[in-house]
Amino acid sequence: MYDMVWSRPMTKVAEDLGISDVALKKICDKHRVPTPPRGYWAKREAGKPTKQIPLHSTADPQHEHIVIHGSRNTLAPEVRALLNQERERRSIKARPISSVESTATSPIQDPHGAIAATARALRKPKAGADGVVRANGQGCCGIEVGTASVERAIAILDAIARGIDARGLTVEPVGDRIRVTLPPDSLTFSLVERIERRNHEPTVEELSKEKRLREKEERDRQRGIWSFSRERAYPEFDFIRTGELSIQIADEYVRGLRRNWGDGKRQKIESLVDDIVGGIATYLAGVKARREERERWKREWEQQEERARLARAREERETQRREFLKRFVRISIEADELKSFVARLRELVPKNPTGELSRMMEWAEAQLLRVQSELTPDGVAAALRDRGLFPEIDNLAPPDADE
Repeated sequence: MYDMVWSRPMTKVAEDLGISDVALKKICDKHRVPTPPRGYWAKREAGKPTKQIPLHSTADPQHEHIVIHGSRNTLAPEVRALLNQERERRSIKARPISSVESTATSPIQDPHGAIAATARALRKPKAGADGVVRANGQGCCGIEVGTASVERAIAILDAIARGIDARGLTVEPVGDRIRVTLPPDSLTFSLVERIERRNHEPTVEELSKEKRLREKEERDRQRGIWSFSRERAYPEFDFIRTGELSIQIADEYVRGLRRNWGDGKRQKIESLVDDIVGGIATYLAGVKARREERERWKREWEQQEERARLARAREERETQRREFLKRFVRISIEADELKSFVARLRELVPKNPTGELSRMMEWAEAQLLRVQSELTPDGVAAALRDRGLFPEIDNLAPPDADE
């Protein structure tokens, strides 16, 4: 670990491990692994002398073993492959100057069709009392920014939309977001301005008004007039538009993939447009992989359910087969006993019996004929005909697991 974090910047090492640089720093701190201080790599690139902090010694062998479980290692192979392609593309190709950077000082004259309506709505002088311009309505993507950030927001969205187009993906406004589609999968993202909450600093006029309100409230109490609402002359907090913008992917969560890009202390979101476009394309691949995984789970679950249903049906059919067989065994025994009885009776009675004996013997012989007819192949086949116990094509066979 020590050699890794001192051989390359933390962001690169973290990317190889499939974690964030913040997570890597926490792991190093936990295991007392020193990391390069701020400005270390800038000094090295400038050829200035740097000092490497030595690793502390330990007698505990457990300190020598650090296990890191990167969330990206759980991604589908095709998503990891796309991530590696994006990394390789950024490493071997100089970062292009995007349109949003080259035109940062001049408004976009012909914005991308997906954000054209949003750009028109933002440019209309309709800022609210809070100094916020809102792009809502048909064809807009629900952007809300301060007036100072209007042109910047348009330029960022235009550059991202054109980059997404270049990737062969479809981009369009939907509701209060922007949707990116590669059928049948899609995701949505939005541009958000950070709002900072600050304690309100009341003016002299507001303080005077607040004093009058409290005095009136006291007079009302003295006269027995009570009010549960407390009117204030000024708000407790002010919500300030900071001008810090970020791109945020919404919808389902794909573990291990980045979904937020924002302004930092040293870089603006304009310099991340190419990374954002690649990140959106990768995230969409992650959405596809999750959908396919859910579909696979569903197919496997349905196959298991079908196998269980067929197993129950086969067991029920086996029970019916056993009952069918037992019935004919009982009929066979009955036939043998009846045949023996009729034969013995004939030996004992006169050749031409009369009365009830004669009629009973006729009935017994008729019963014997009926039972014997059930035991013939035709009789058994007739009994099977409507039961479906031994079909030529067995519909209760288990499904093929490879289907």
